[in-house]
Amino acid sequence: MLKKFTFLVLLVSLTLSAQDTSQTINTFIEELDQKIPKLLEKFMVPGTAIAVIENGELVLQKAYGYADAVKAEKVTNQTGFNIGSISKTIAAWGIMKLVEAGEIDLDAPAEKYLTRWQLPESKFDSKKVTIRRLLSHTAGLSLHGYPGWTAKDRLSTIEESLNGRNNGPGRVEMIMEPGTKWKYSGGGYTILQLIIEEVTGQKFEDYIQTAILNPLGMRNSSYKIDKTILENSSLEHDGFGEQIDFELFTAQAAAGLHTTIEDFTRFAYASLFAHTDNQKYNAVLKESTIEEMMKPAPASNDSYGLGYQVQNIPNVSYTLKGHGGANSGWHAFFRVNPDTNDGFIMMTNGGSGYNIYTQVFCDWIQWKTGESMGNRCFVKPSIAGKLKAVIDAEGTTNLGTVYEALKTNRSEDYNFSERILNDFGYYYMRRKETAKAVAVFKLNVDQFPESSNVYDSYAEALLENGNKEKAIINYKKSVELNPANTSAIDILKSLNVDLGSLPKAFEVDASKLNDYIGNYQLSADFIVNISIEDGKLIAKPKGQSALIIIAMSEDKFYVEEVKAEVTFNRSVEGEVESMTLNQNGRETFGKKLKE
Repeated sequence: MLKKFTFLVLLVSLTLSAQDTSQTINTFIEELDQKIPKLLEKFMVPGTAIAVIENGELVLQKAYGYADAVKAEKVTNQTGFNIGSISKTIAAWGIMKLVEAGEIDLDAPAEKYLTRWQLPESKFDSKKVTIRRLLSHTAGLSLHGYPGWTAKDRLSTIEESLNGRNNGPGRVEMIMEPGTKWKYSGGGYTILQLIIEEVTGQKFEDYIQTAILNPLGMRNSSYKIDKTILENSSLEHDGFGEQIDFELFTAQAAAGLHTTIEDFTRFAYASLFAHTDNQKYNAVLKESTIEEMMKPAPASNDSYGLGYQVQNIPNVSYTLKGHGGANSGWHAFFRVNPDTNDGFIMMTNGGSGYNIYTQVFCDWIQWKTGESMGNRCFVKPSIAGKLKAVIDAEGTTNLGTVYEALKTNRSEDYNFSERILNDFGYYYMRRKETAKAVAVFKLNVDQFPESSNVYDSYAEALLENGNKEKAIINYKKSVELNPANTSAIDILKSLNVDLGSLPKAFEVDASKLNDYIGNYQLSADFIVNISIEDGKLIAKPKGQSALIIIAMSEDKFYVEEVKAEVTFNRSVEGEVESMTLNQNGRETFGKKLKE
């Protein structure tokens, strides 16, 4: 009798637990149903699609908003999206399929498989550029990412792209010792794309379709943008929700996959190598191969495997594998946890789509772990949207008045940062509407008169608009505020301006450079290392390439590549104890870690 009673209690307990879990999931989904449409409207993103896997079960796969807002065509689970750099993960599967077949050796030099193109000569040993290092971004190569081409452009061949005909980024070459540091390189994945073609004798897009996508059931996904893909695709939109040109990519492995939320959910399941039904979802790679791909590679700062990013959630033992992706008009995000059989996927068709998936992903993490992701979860919409509506309706005459009224009355509703206005000005620069760009940059100068960068941007627009004299005045002002602004100095030189009256870059006493050396923690997962190389101060954010920082004063420095200021803060005893990073008006504080 006691055994029967115990069994009944256990049965009731399990039933109630299952009901509680179901109710929790349903509550979470109901919250997303309420939140996502509001986020789409707030950030001017027409549409999105999302999938959530909970303990191996698909609990949500749903589309919101529009693929074509003008025609009121809604996004569905079969709507196509470009997923940007997540394309690399599927391309990595293509390489690993050839590794399993014995046709590629992970640790062999890439040049072993190349006949159509070779790495340019450099002081580094090209034999150290191995397949493994290409997959993990530790091969020491240049070229972070690629812009796309319009349908009117002639796409480059792979070889032309590697040699520099790639719409801007330049050729792929060795810029640091292979195997020593992590440096993200889309160019490395273009080499892998070429290797697949060389080894298989097929076009990259055809090999991936038959070897990877079709066996996974991803039949509405392709690197080849044909009529069928286009007919089922969403339109792509800028940060104001306006349609922009559809982009095509020579660099398919790095950026070119088109897929649907329905198809990519299949890939997420295939990535859950520990799932008891993995062989049902994954007829392509061994579970052990996928597990190896998800392990942090040597020299990757524990942040990247073989085609998969590795993300540790702060304060909890919850590690995710996946990738993020962005191209003009598209943003996507993919994470799985093979230990718990959980997954999160989100695709968007707008230039501000990262604001959507960031906040929803944060909600998912808090729901899963009970741990908040902090400030990154709450993003204010840009004031640029409101200002653009004003400019569209009445021009730029009252732009400053409207801005001041909004800043006074609705300061908590929008992001009024220097960076927002600067990006807004360049929106008009890209559209060749330089008079509007001049008005926006002038507003930024009025709002942030102590920033060197705003004068630099304003001067650029003035020069483009034909006002050389005023441009020179503002370039000079930029240099006066920041003598380390070498780009402005170079432009002034090209305009034959006498630089004698301008301040010179500050020289820090070499004996004091050691004061700044160390690691500075700006957030839970963002640490910047400051070191000295060849007598210069170098900043290296974790997982990124090194940057030279130029002195503006004894404790204030400038980073030309990212237009950022670094201020070192001292204690009352005079020791450097923290840093403040200011990029386009956005300040981040970081304490110096004790050794």
